[in-house]
Amino acid sequence: MRKSHRKILFLLILCSFDLFLFAPPRVCGTEYYAFRLIGSDCTLCHTDARVGHLNPTGIAFQKRGYRYPITRDGAISLFFGFTLFAWVLWGLRRRYRLWSQGKGEMLWRPFKERIKGIFSYGLGHRKILASFFPGLSHLLLFTSFFFLFFAVSTFMFQEYVFLPLAGERLFDASSYPYLRLFLDLSGALGFVGTLLLALRRYVQRPGALDNQPRDHLVLPLLLLVFLTGLMTTGVRNLVYESPYARWAPLATFTGSIWTAAMGKADSLRRVLEALWWSHYLLSITLLASVPFSRLLHLFTSPLSIFFRNLEPKGCLSRMDLEAVETYGVGRIEEFTKKDLLELDACMRCGRCQEQCPAYLSGKVLNPKRVVQSLKVHMERPALKRKKLSLLGDVLHEEEVWQCTTCRNCLEHCPVFIEPMIKLLELRRHLALNLGRIPKETRFAFRNIERHGNPWGFEASRRMDWTKALGVRELGPGEKVDLLYWVGCYGSYDDRNISVAMALIKLLRKAGLQVGVLGRREWCCGIDLRRMGNEDLYELTAERNIAEIETVKFRQILTSCPHCYNTLKNEYPQFGGHFQVIHHTTLLDRLIQERKISPGLPREKKNRATRITYHDSCYLGRYNEGFAPPRRILSSLDEIELVEMERHREKSFCCGGGGCHMWMEERAGRRINEMRVEMALRTGAKVLATACPLCTISLDSALKVLNLEEKLQVKDVAELIFERLVDTE
Repeated sequence: MRKSHRKILFLLILCSFDLFLFAPPRVCGTEYYAFRLIGSDCTLCHTDARVGHLNPTGIAFQKRGYRYPITRDGAISLFFGFTLFAWVLWGLRRRYRLWSQGKGEMLWRPFKERIKGIFSYGLGHRKILASFFPGLSHLLLFTSFFFLFFAVSTFMFQEYVFLPLAGERLFDASSYPYLRLFLDLSGALGFVGTLLLALRRYVQRPGALDNQPRDHLVLPLLLLVFLTGLMTTGVRNLVYESPYARWAPLATFTGSIWTAAMGKADSLRRVLEALWWSHYLLSITLLASVPFSRLLHLFTSPLSIFFRNLEPKGCLSRMDLEAVETYGVGRIEEFTKKDLLELDACMRCGRCQEQCPAYLSGKVLNPKRVVQSLKVHMERPALKRKKLSLLGDVLHEEEVWQCTTCRNCLEHCPVFIEPMIKLLELRRHLALNLGRIPKETRFAFRNIERHGNPWGFEASRRMDWTKALGVRELGPGEKVDLLYWVGCYGSYDDRNISVAMALIKLLRKAGLQVGVLGRREWCCGIDLRRMGNEDLYELTAERNIAEIETVKFRQILTSCPHCYNTLKNEYPQFGGHFQVIHHTTLLDRLIQERKISPGLPREKKNRATRITYHDSCYLGRYNEGFAPPRRILSSLDEIELVEMERHREKSFCCGGGGCHMWMEERAGRRINEMRVEMALRTGAKVLATACPLCTISLDSALKVLNLEEKLQVKDVAELIFERLVDTE
């Protein structure tokens, strides 16, 4: 703490002691009660209908003007209040200084959209409620805190701002019963919500949760604060025979327990004073712990939601390769301010961990551990941080490469923390600064640089599959309805060539003109970027954009979600603004417009085939393409569509993303084999896909497990084409 801050804190403490030492005791001046008031200057709790207005002491005053002298007990309250304010402010400033180490500035625009996010994801619990039991528990506790805070703020404003200025109160005695009921229900909600959270943490104990020593402070404190608050109100209602006791049934019930135990009114008054001070001191302790406990998320979670990344989901940040001194992130200070804020916003709820395919398959990578390890490192003194390597001492290099970039961790985090993005920044550092990338990928990258595809095939072979179909290879200046971006797998891989051929035949059936770039088409470069090879990716992207712009077209069509995401979301960073459509979206539209009418002949009907659909990460989570493939499959005759246990937003990765098509999976179980087992548990005979990488990966798993006779992997386009041929 700086000297100036110490002086301010000292003055606040001195003023509080001065008020405590010299303020006279305060006695209620009404004709109804006479006793020394305790320091419960709470404007929430009490009124008296016989006087007709609220007052800040818990007892009714006669109407003789607005003048509330400070009591000795009130001075103690002020002392604790000022000290608490200074303490919390210092703690929050300490956290802010940690975030300020990062690069760049926080993004405030578009401001309206960011405010909407606070209401939707913060107040509305949109993502938190995706997990029902913990989401409901948190919602109850949050609602209680929100209502109580709103009530306290409103009444404080009434008593200490509005009343002195306007000479009257916002609320009269007629509204008090409803306010009393409102506060009683709020306290009950908070108590129940805290109990449910304690039940989950200490009884159910799910594997995603981990307990640290300081975690055991918050829940007991919350329970005691709510309990003593209800008891204080209940005992006060009984001691002073409040006419509104029936409007606070839960508080009155807790108060009746003390009445039965103590009996005498004098004893109850001592109990009341003890309960009030207990409630007050527990509340002070709870609030004082905010900057140093899990309660810090009261500030950091809304900030993380507000400053969330609003770029398209599949778009990574562009590096200025000529301006930066180092590439990616090799030290904690090289993360952005938003990245460091996210470390404090993490509540260790474990939702990222529960969805991560690398973690679930027994690998080293755990997105929650990544965030927490970085947080611990951020909190270390600067001199100690310099002695530790971010890659080696804090994180293992192995876990950086184990990420499949499936986006599950980002999609399920309630406050938009991005572990995957942090890992990709670390990959950039390894690839560009240190030249350390997995050996298996070097061959693919060298081939992309030289030949435009990861296998090193000649560019002329991209047109081999089109010879039987007579697909147009477009030259500069030519015009076409659809420019089909075939992709490397559709051009060179035998399994996916059949998908491309089926798609071309379907489009011709619908009367659409289709052309391809052919030999001028190169790899889209997505694996280059996901592996940190940003310089080669930029060269590839700029080359492809230049080639695409030589022809005229209405839309770019692609059957690869990875190409789709790159062309649609990342090429605009380099000036490539195109209308891009995935083949499932186009086929769905053609079926709805009756331009394609797939069916089954009579002899094959009444033989329903059970099919399950695997959501590609880059089509589903990245680009929200969940509905079109399912509408297509549901429209086909004699098909029973069943869902796997992990589907749509919770779909399990095939294991091929993040350049893992070119990397050996040495640790843990194979992710593609786990996905195939999920499909088999549905009883399906066909596993439908809409991605060439998923098709290859899942087919490979079936071969390894010798399950090719039990399950077939087929693209959605192939399933439509089969039924179209059968009816002709």
